[in-house]
Amino acid sequence: MAAELATGKLFGKILISGLIHCRTGLHIGASRETMEIGGVDGPVIRDPLTREPYIPGSSIKGRLRSLAEKKAFAGKDFTETSLDQFFNKRVDRVRHHECNDVHCPVCRLFGTSQDKTVPQNRPARLFVEDAALTVESKRLLEEIDTGLYLTELKFENTLDRLTAAATPRQLERVPRGTRFNFQLIYNLDEPLAESPVRGDLEEIFSLLQLLNDDVLGGSGSRGSGRVELEELEVRYRPLAYYLPGEGQGEEVVYRQEEGQGLREFFTGVLVRLFGEGR
Repeated sequence: MAAELATGKLFGKILISGLIHCRTGLHIGASRETMEIGGVDGPVIRDPLTREPYIPGSSIKGRLRSLAEKKAFAGKDFTETSLDQFFNKRVDRVRHHECNDVHCPVCRLFGTSQDKTVPQNRPARLFVEDAALTVESKRLLEEIDTGLYLTELKFENTLDRLTAAATPRQLERVPRGTRFNFQLIYNLDEPLAESPVRGDLEEIFSLLQLLNDDVLGGSGSRGSGRVELEELEVRYRPLAYYLPGEGQGEEVVYRQEEGQGLREFFTGVLVRLFGEGR
């Protein structure tokens, strides 16, 4: 079956879950409107009920989309596709890519919104949940005294390029070693056996490998935001899983083994789902 913009059908879901391990301190900033008098300059975002720091799904998805766009643009012929042509949409001061190409990996996974440059809306196939602090990480963070609840304070300086005068600032971060639970949900609007599905999964796996060597959140060029994905698991839930009665159950496709790298793990997932040589 040829790839379509969107079939409007549901054939099941593939869930990719695991842990985000902070290899360095992590800063996901809250709105400055939430700052308290006497608070730090750059507070982290927190759950309003538990006050625990978390990673918004929008932050994870935004980073994955940014990596997908850079990766896709790197494969373009620069004599035919300019920077402005590829990054054709602008929201406030941020430019990004949207198109109507059925083969575009960015728009297949992350969707598009209709305007004068894009003829029709395309729903996102990839959903990203908020990443909550693990129970064990919360216990460990409660045992350390940083003066802040479950976080640390990092002091930075901005230097005047002419006078070398320093302007100190405070940045709140989740400490190194903290872990968060995360989950991605890929929605199958085509049968699992169709080639576009494999292509989408290969793209997701490629982006997760890139994330391991990139940064998440703010101040990445100043030492924050290095993460590592751990304890990954991929599950497949066919449409029958959601139907009443004794339908088909969930299939655990593959679990990451201790010491297994991301490339080896994702290769194993594809073999389990599509078989050798397919």
